[in-house]
Amino acid sequence: MTIRVRQNAPGTLQFTATAEGHELPLDMPRPQGQGPDPHDYFDTSLGGCKAMTVMLYAQRKEIPLESVDVDVVRDAGEERKGIYRLTAKLTLHGPLSDAQIDELFSVAEKCPVHKLMTAVDVQVSTLVVRPA
Repeated sequence: MTIRVRQNAPGTLQFTATAEGHELPLDMPRPQGQGPDPHDYFDTSLGGCKAMTVMLYAQRKEIPLESVDVDVVRDAGEERKGIYRLTAKLTLHGPLSDAQIDELFSVAEKCPVHKLMTAVDVQVSTLVVRPA
């Protein structure tokens, strides 16, 4: 899959990313822009993955999870030192036992994006391509 990022207008910091046919706005945070910025999408991917993973698991195991909310809290205060902290707060709605909550928490800790962010050697290559 290729995600395309294109500048909206020359000289601006506003871009549009296209992923799977969906357009996602990219900007700078205030005061330079209106956001969301690339960090927001990084953090969002974690929250979205946890929510979907937990919901799919609950459906497969017939756990009475009605819905899940995820709040991702960012602490980037030490990002320049190589420390980027994210806290994912899950709110699980439904008549769940303590054992089911523990089981869903365990599943949330194993979502693919969580693993990607914490346990995988991600290798990024950057190439410069001249316009045709």
